[in-house]
Amino acid sequence: MPLIAPARGLQKPTGDIARLGIALVVIGIIGIQGCDKDSRVETLQRQFQDLDKNVKSLKEEVETLKSSSSVDRFERNAEGIAYLTPGSNGYSIIRTELGPLTVSLDDIKPYANGSRVTLRFGNPMNVNLDDVSATLDWGTVDNKGVPQNEDAKSKEITFSKSFRPGSWNSVDAILEGVPPTSLGFVRVHDVTNKGIHLYK
Repeated sequence: MPLIAPARGLQKPTGDIARLGIALVVIGIIGIQGCDKDSRVETLQRQFQDLDKNVKSLKEEVETLKSSSSVDRFERNAEGIAYLTPGSNGYSIIRTELGPLTVSLDDIKPYANGSRVTLRFGNPMNVNLDDVSATLDWGTVDNKGVPQNEDAKSKEITFSKSFRPGSWNSVDAILEGVPPTSLGFVRVHDVTNKGIHLYK
């Protein structure tokens, strides 16, 4: 009987080893799951970085397209704008739907709290233009001659005189709020007309 007792005692370490083995398996599984999580996180981080690069690239392309579009639009619109400054000689050319007109700033006089200017339009076409209207912008310039557009004023004017063909046509316009001493520029744009007369 005494010889059997040690044999029973040897069975205890077997249970501990089994429990230890189970614990190691569990730890291994957790470690594997942890690795899987880390790997998924790394994958997501890589995907996010790739997505961020793609977004930046798309933004750059959009900005390039916007810039090109703005330049094209400016070039198209520039032909329909005359920029006039007091004391300048010559004239500017404005493209209209019917053809070109020339315009110059001929005279500036004080008027109430602003200025009265005389614009001289040249109509080189062979048609009489009726009910001509234009948008005028006016304002001051800085010490470098750059227009102060944020303070500029603007209005649409319809001229009562018809623009005779092959001749100069002088029209007056009142520019409120900027006296002749402060007037730095006048822009003429969006010139349109409602009717024409052709001669037989």
